[in-house]
Amino acid sequence: MLSWLRHRAMRHEDLPSAPHAHHKSAGGLDPEVLDCLEKVQDPEVGISIVHLGLVYRAVRKAGRIEVDLTLTARTCPLGDLLVEEARTCLLRRFGGNCPILVSLVWDPVWTPDRITQSGLELLGRRPQHVS
Repeated sequence: MLSWLRHRAMRHEDLPSAPHAHHKSAGGLDPEVLDCLEKVQDPEVGISIVHLGLVYRAVRKAGRIEVDLTLTARTCPLGDLLVEEARTCLLRRFGGNCPILVSLVWDPVWTPDRITQSGLELLGRRPQHVS
Protein backbone atom coordinates (compact mmCIF):
# COMPACT_ATOMS: atom_id res chain seq x y z
CA MET A 1 0.00 0.00 0.00
CA LEU A 2 2.79 2.43 0.90
CA SER A 3 4.55 1.90 -2.43
CA TRP A 4 1.26 2.54 -4.26
CA LEU A 5 0.74 5.82 -2.39
CA ARG A 6 4.35 6.89 -3.01
CA HIS A 7 3.96 6.11 -6.70
CA ARG A 8 0.71 8.09 -6.95
CA ALA A 9 2.23 11.00 -5.02
CA MET A 10 5.24 11.08 -7.35
CA ARG A 11 2.97 11.16 -10.41
CA HIS A 12 1.45 14.39 -9.07
CA GLU A 13 4.82 16.01 -8.39
CA ASP A 14 4.70 18.46 -11.30
CA LEU A 15 1.14 19.57 -10.70
CA PRO A 16 0.47 22.89 -8.95
CA SER A 17 0.71 22.53 -5.21
CA ALA A 18 -2.52 22.34 -3.26
CA PRO A 19 -1.29 22.26 0.35
CA HIS A 20 -4.80 22.54 1.75
CA ALA A 21 -6.58 20.24 -0.69
CA HIS A 22 -8.08 18.32 2.21
CA HIS A 23 -9.81 21.51 3.36
CA LYS A 24 -12.16 21.56 0.37
CA SER A 25 -14.85 19.77 2.33
CA ALA A 26 -18.09 21.70 2.45
CA GLY A 27 -18.84 20.18 5.87
CA GLY A 28 -16.09 22.04 7.71
CA LEU A 29 -12.95 21.16 9.58
CA ASP A 30 -12.59 22.24 13.20
CA PRO A 31 -8.88 22.88 13.93
CA GLU A 32 -9.03 21.36 17.43
CA VAL A 33 -10.74 18.21 16.18
CA LEU A 34 -8.20 17.92 13.34
CA ASP A 35 -5.35 18.41 15.81
CA CYS A 36 -6.67 15.48 17.81
CA LEU A 37 -7.17 13.30 14.74
CA GLU A 38 -3.56 13.87 13.64
CA LYS A 39 -2.66 11.29 16.28
CA VAL A 40 -4.63 8.60 14.42
CA GLN A 41 -2.29 6.78 12.03
CA ASP A 42 -3.24 4.71 9.02
CA PRO A 43 -1.74 1.38 10.16
CA GLU A 44 -0.69 0.34 6.65
CA VAL A 45 0.99 3.60 5.71
CA GLY A 46 2.06 4.95 9.11
CA ILE A 47 0.89 8.49 8.34
CA SER A 48 -1.86 10.48 10.04
CA ILE A 49 -5.35 10.17 8.61
CA VAL A 50 -5.40 13.98 8.51
CA HIS A 51 -2.22 14.16 6.38
CA LEU A 52 -3.53 11.45 4.07
CA GLY A 53 -6.63 13.58 3.50
CA LEU A 54 -8.98 10.93 4.86
CA VAL A 55 -10.90 13.35 7.10
CA TYR A 56 -13.68 14.98 5.08
CA ARG A 57 -15.59 16.67 7.91
CA ALA A 58 -14.74 17.34 11.55
CA VAL A 59 -17.10 19.66 13.43
CA ARG A 60 -18.27 20.50 16.92
CA LYS A 61 -21.85 21.66 17.07
CA ALA A 62 -24.80 21.61 19.44
CA GLY A 63 -22.88 19.76 22.14
CA ARG A 64 -21.58 16.98 19.87
CA ILE A 65 -18.63 16.13 17.67
CA GLU A 66 -19.17 14.73 14.18
CA VAL A 67 -16.45 13.34 11.93
CA ASP A 68 -16.71 11.91 8.43
CA LEU A 69 -13.70 10.02 7.20
CA THR A 70 -12.93 7.76 4.30
CA LEU A 71 -10.33 5.18 3.32
CA THR A 72 -7.84 5.08 0.47
CA ALA A 73 -9.79 2.15 -0.98
CA ARG A 74 -13.19 0.59 -0.29
CA THR A 75 -11.55 -2.81 0.03
CA CYS A 76 -9.39 -1.70 2.97
CA PRO A 77 -10.17 -4.06 5.85
CA LEU A 78 -9.18 -1.50 8.48
CA GLY A 79 -12.17 0.86 8.27
CA ASP A 80 -13.73 -0.19 11.56
CA LEU A 81 -10.35 0.03 13.28
CA LEU A 82 -9.75 3.60 12.07
CA VAL A 83 -13.27 4.69 13.03
CA GLU A 84 -12.85 3.27 16.53
CA GLU A 85 -9.37 4.72 16.93
CA ALA A 86 -10.62 8.17 15.88
CA ARG A 87 -13.53 7.92 18.29
CA THR A 88 -11.26 6.83 21.17
CA CYS A 89 -8.83 9.67 20.47
CA LEU A 90 -11.68 12.22 20.45
CA LEU A 91 -13.10 10.81 23.70
CA ARG A 92 -9.70 11.18 25.38
CA ARG A 93 -9.36 14.77 24.16
CA PHE A 94 -12.89 16.08 24.62
CA GLY A 95 -14.23 13.74 27.31
CA GLY A 96 -17.41 11.74 27.36
CA ASN A 97 -19.66 14.73 28.11
CA CYS A 98 -20.78 15.08 24.50
CA PRO A 99 -21.77 12.51 21.90
CA ILE A 100 -19.07 11.68 19.36
CA LEU A 101 -20.16 10.36 15.97
CA VAL A 102 -17.48 9.08 13.59
CA SER A 103 -18.80 7.89 10.23
CA LEU A 104 -17.12 6.17 7.31
CA VAL A 105 -18.14 7.81 4.01
CA TRP A 106 -17.38 7.09 0.37
CA ASP A 107 -18.40 10.32 -1.35
CA PRO A 108 -16.36 11.92 -2.69
CA VAL A 109 -14.02 9.09 -3.59
CA TRP A 110 -10.58 9.59 -2.04
CA THR A 111 -7.71 10.43 -4.42
CA PRO A 112 -4.03 11.17 -3.72
CA ASP A 113 -4.74 14.84 -4.47
CA ARG A 114 -6.20 15.04 -0.95
CA ILE A 115 -2.84 14.25 0.69
CA THR A 116 -1.46 17.31 2.45
CA GLN A 117 1.96 18.75 1.65
CA SER A 118 3.26 17.27 4.92
CA GLY A 119 1.82 13.90 3.97
CA LEU A 120 3.49 14.02 0.56
CA GLU A 121 6.82 14.82 2.18
CA LEU A 122 6.38 11.88 4.58
CA LEU A 123 5.77 9.68 1.55
CA GLY A 124 9.08 10.83 0.06
CA ARG A 125 7.86 13.49 -2.35
CA ARG A 126 10.09 16.51 -2.87
CA PRO A 127 8.79 19.62 -1.07
CA GLN A 128 7.08 22.20 -3.30
CA HIS A 129 8.88 25.53 -3.37
CA VAL A 130 6.76 28.60 -3.94
CA SER A 131 8.45 31.26 -6.11
